[in-house]
Amino acid sequence: MAVKNRINLFTCIITMALTLTLVTSCKTESPGLPESFDYGKVENGVYTNDYFKMRVPFDTSWDVQSEEERKEISEYGKELVEDEDLKRAIDASSINNASLFTAYQYELGSTLGYNPSISIIAENVSQHPQVKHGQDYLKEAQKIMEQMQMDYTFNYLDAPKTIGNHSFDMMNVDVDYLGSEFHQQYMATITKGFCLLLVISYDTDEQREELEAMVNRIVFTEGQSKKKS
Repeated sequence: MAVKNRINLFTCIITMALTLTLVTSCKTESPGLPESFDYGKVENGVYTNDYFKMRVPFDTSWDVQSEEERKEISEYGKELVEDEDLKRAIDASSINNASLFTAYQYELGSTLGYNPSISIIAENVSQHPQVKHGQDYLKEAQKIMEQMQMDYTFNYLDAPKTIGNHSFDMMNVDVDYLGSEFHQQYMATITKGFCLLLVISYDTDEQREELEAMVNRIVFTEGQSKKKS
């Protein structure tokens, strides 16, 4: 497989590493997902999720991954992880987290360049009282990512990003894999007993700006007052 295509898939593995954090660092019984949990749906260029009261408009030319495609990428990701304990943690984490939405600018494998993407992931942290803020989660995630066979540079942003009534702590990551570099931005908030995670992955400033514009269009409807007719 070409290096760039491997990098595009490995992007998902790094994202997946974040959702292992509490599985590997704590031995608390996994709470799983609540019965009322909603994975959301995609219709007419909008991803909606009733559990988190979230709407994510996106460019319909982007390649939105189905649930089956997200699972296939995760399985491929496990093959690229060398550490056996980390592989077992990936398996264990599947009952505790949910990949809600993933979209690539281009169909996977269709471009020789870097394929920018956005992912939204939720992990149940209700049994982990030490995780009070998004930054608590990101710091634990950094420890896991440093166990992977890649070169990282981490940079935490001082100011959180506000989307609706949610405050997202932010971490920028520069990644060197097989001599090629790419960048990721992680945004994490704690809500309803979950860490809600937004991850954008890109290679150029132009790609970053397009992804940030997509993030800026996200709407959380909970707590919004309805206009009287």
